[in-house]
Amino acid sequence: MTINVDDVKLLKSQRLTDEEDGGGRATGEAVIDGEMNNLFPDISRLDRTLGRISLRKAFAGVLTDNADPYLGAHSIVTQAPEDPRVSVLLFNSNSQTDERRDARSVIEGYVVPSTTAQFELLGDQFAGQRAITAIQRVEARVPEVGEVYQLVAGNDSQYVRVQAVDPTIEEFIYDYGNGNFINFTRRRLAISISAPLLRRFAGGQAVPTGTTATNLSGEAKTLVLATQVADAARYFGLSPLAQAITAGDMSINVSSVYAQLVPSTMRESALIDQLGGARRRFVVPASPNTRTLTLVFAQVVAGHSRAFVTTPAALSSLSLSIGGGVYADDGQGELTWRSGSNAFTRITVDYETGEINAWRPTTFTGNATLTYRPAAAITGQSVTGEIDITLGNRGFAYTLALANAVPRPGTLSVSYMALGKWYELRDLGAGELVGEGSGSVDFATGSAIVSLNALPDVGTSLIYSYVSQIDDNLQTHVGVGAVPRIRIEHQLPHGGIEPGSVTVTTLQGGVSKTLLDNGAGELDGAGGTGTISYASGRLVLFLAATPDTGSTISFAYEQAAFDVDTPMTATPDTGGIVSGVIPGAPLQPGTVQIRWQSQRKALVPSEVPGSGSFTGIQVVDHEANDDGAGNWRGYTGSINYTSGAFSLRVEQLYDYLEHEIQYDLIEV
Repeated sequence: MTINVDDVKLLKSQRLTDEEDGGGRATGEAVIDGEMNNLFPDISRLDRTLGRISLRKAFAGVLTDNADPYLGAHSIVTQAPEDPRVSVLLFNSNSQTDERRDARSVIEGYVVPSTTAQFELLGDQFAGQRAITAIQRVEARVPEVGEVYQLVAGNDSQYVRVQAVDPTIEEFIYDYGNGNFINFTRRRLAISISAPLLRRFAGGQAVPTGTTATNLSGEAKTLVLATQVADAARYFGLSPLAQAITAGDMSINVSSVYAQLVPSTMRESALIDQLGGARRRFVVPASPNTRTLTLVFAQVVAGHSRAFVTTPAALSSLSLSIGGGVYADDGQGELTWRSGSNAFTRITVDYETGEINAWRPTTFTGNATLTYRPAAAITGQSVTGEIDITLGNRGFAYTLALANAVPRPGTLSVSYMALGKWYELRDLGAGELVGEGSGSVDFATGSAIVSLNALPDVGTSLIYSYVSQIDDNLQTHVGVGAVPRIRIEHQLPHGGIEPGSVTVTTLQGGVSKTLLDNGAGELDGAGGTGTISYASGRLVLFLAATPDTGSTISFAYEQAAFDVDTPMTATPDTGGIVSGVIPGAPLQPGTVQIRWQSQRKALVPSEVPGSGSFTGIQVVDHEANDDGAGNWRGYTGSINYTSGAFSLRVEQLYDYLEHEIQYDLIEV
């Protein structure tokens, strides 16, 4: 007796549910063919909105009374769901007894643990949380949205996917005994995850080396592992043909080899001020000579102080004398103790911005001496290249020969794609490649070796980018340039200032310096130069040096007995000069000011083609002050202080812009 087609059945498992114990062993009950919801539940409106994954375990079996051999079986999906938002996939868990929780582990096996993550849990994280709190060093890479991490606590573990990250910089205090404390800076991470925690995961407390080995209850802290893409499961579905096929074809084209396995969402992150080539600017010395200056450290928070260098600084050129000790930078942004008193727990420098941060148990405020080489932060042109990934060269290790254009430190970036996701390794400036893999680069020979965490996809490329040391767009000019004059304008609260009574005091380099009024509208002294309009009380200062941070500029003066403001009407002659008599003579030399307005013409083009342009009028304010010697500062004319008679040129030739609009005909 033979086995008929109707004898081959699809058998139900013990529990057709989405509970943790769903699945189990095979039963003798067949799935009724053609019946609605015979294996999966109906799709609710909530499922259509939020998404849902349903797992059902079924078995293929032969229900017959004879003992004929069955020569083979297979299962395929022959028709896609009519709803385009529903997808169906088959996979084999290779177990007759596993349950839903085991099948879920197979699905989650698309990523496998690789290396220790660059952050640790901060404090205990409890079951049901949809966000975890972590801590990492400031220079470490912030986790990205979409990355998957594994939390391991003893024999228990859980995979979590990052949905959002909120990083903040915080100060922590560590007691290392005998009443001694140190302050250190770390980045706190608030990481939103896609699914709630299934159990409590112990986390340590912040210490300078990371976190403590145990939590406050003495439990071992949770290990956080980064993951990499792996091919742990095979899925079977169907995809429509992208092109028609005929008999004899050796290849076919389908719309896609991907299918949606779990509900997913898309998140967009806006990026601004990003460099088009190398990920980091590099700093080059701007002078062969060193520079010494006095820094003023101000408090940021308790135990943290900060100062700024006026220019970028060259790597490995800084020597800082602070708090009785001498510190030098290591070329990686850290200043280490060299001699004298070691009162600081950490000192860092940002070579590009010149920002120096210092930490110690008690905040340091005051002066420090810095010797360094001025530098400039630049980008340069990027050199890019690729290695095509084929079946013949696919592997974990690759070498790069960059001898023709040796990379600059801190600019090399290597990217590769594994199972549709991009990964990156970067050089931080010391010749070591870090990220989703490891490697090194020799800045003398240009040779680089890269070890990847995952096998790159066939048909993709391993892409590298860097800035060369022989970038000819960089030119260094050595010499002395003109120092710009520091101009400060200030309006005194009163007009009608007594000539010769103004004194300006500034603090420059910790020394009080003054500018004195000479009675003729000019200021002069060790602090710089300037002018003053006695009538209006407006000063213009040109200081010899920048005033000290936090200091003030003080003004002392005497106000005259009275201030007369007289409107006048005058008509200029053919030479643009007006003349007249100012009432109230005799006049105090250096106190006379005349203000007036003039109109200037500007041609504005018309938006209508062929209609030319129209004239616009611009009103300009003018102000003339006498110099105390019968002349006007910056203007042509004179004044008689005894009689009040004056002459002043108020009209002259000027330049203006004339715009033109050109229309081009476009054939349509």
